[in-house]
Amino acid sequence: MKRTIVLVTIVLVLGVILAGCTSSAGNAGATAPQAKNRTITDMAGRQIEIPDPVERTAFFGGPIGQVPYILGVEDTIVATSIGSKNSQLLNIMDPNLKNTAAPRQTNGIINIEELIKSNPQFVVAGNVDGAIVEKQTKIPVVYFFENSEGTAQQTKNEVTFIGYIYGKEDRAKNYTSYQDTILAMVKSRVADIPAAERKVLFNGYDANHLITYGGDSYMQERIETAGLRNAAQPINTSGTRPGIHAGLDQISMEQVLKWNPDIIVIDTGSPEDVYNDSKWASISAVKNHQVYRLPNGVFVWNRPTAESAVLHPLWMAKIAYPDRFADISLKDEVKKFYREIFWYDLTDEQANKILSGEYASAISAGKGQSNQTSMGNK
Repeated sequence: MKRTIVLVTIVLVLGVILAGCTSSAGNAGATAPQAKNRTITDMAGRQIEIPDPVERTAFFGGPIGQVPYILGVEDTIVATSIGSKNSQLLNIMDPNLKNTAAPRQTNGIINIEELIKSNPQFVVAGNVDGAIVEKQTKIPVVYFFENSEGTAQQTKNEVTFIGYIYGKEDRAKNYTSYQDTILAMVKSRVADIPAAERKVLFNGYDANHLITYGGDSYMQERIETAGLRNAAQPINTSGTRPGIHAGLDQISMEQVLKWNPDIIVIDTGSPEDVYNDSKWASISAVKNHQVYRLPNGVFVWNRPTAESAVLHPLWMAKIAYPDRFADISLKDEVKKFYREIFWYDLTDEQANKILSGEYASAISAGKGQSNQTSMGNK
């Protein structure tokens, strides 16, 4: 009898234990998994822990601000740069952008209180912005190339790296392959043009059209890819110039007259303004009506963005050598790029506005600054 009682007791105890285990297992399954950390090496060579999955980030930089949209992770951005927030086209593509904090005004100017309030898991930034964030907050910083050479290869490296951060390597690869295909096509079509016969292009930015990129800037690569010669190639524009981006410098009207370019690209005003200005009348580009307004998509095309790295050389080659690109519709190419890279279907009207520069941001219009000097840099 005692043995029977003992056995019954043991069975009851085991039942309670098993029931408890089952209950615990059920509760564990119902609990949301904790985010894990993984260690990465950023583009500055620093090892840093980031959460996996990534849910809340601050993304600082004007040109590079479009990369989250290429990767399809724009919903993770809780803080951005004013250059991205004020993009007319980006606000159409992403209606939620208006609710995103923009603590980063331009390189080295950050509203730290606003950044902290946005509560990011980490900040993606260049060396100037990153150093400020590290000094004034405890928010981790993942560095990309701040002092970018702006080359096509470095743009691919940045997209690839950010794709790795977000686990979107496939979307990043889609972009890099697209860039390779378009640039290879452009180069192949202009390859046989003798150096002496290549048209001379002058980039004339700002209201007076006298700020330009020299031969030591990333723009040299783009111009050469398009089968052109940079009028300002002899000019050294490296280093920092007050009020304008790195790689740009102010030149004189006398220099432009001496260069006598075949093509002029402006980012402010209209070609008609140049045609009607007597100072420019003797230049070949003006005589032949070869003055063009720079396109502007989610960001202006004369900055080192993923968009412009693909479309800008194609655009220059098409306007310079229309016969060699007679089968290419720039409007169709822009729509294709946005569809396949941004996963966004542009209307014909939107594509035309990009090509005519109508989406140029007016970030500092109230300060009397042009797009070129007011757009937040990298």
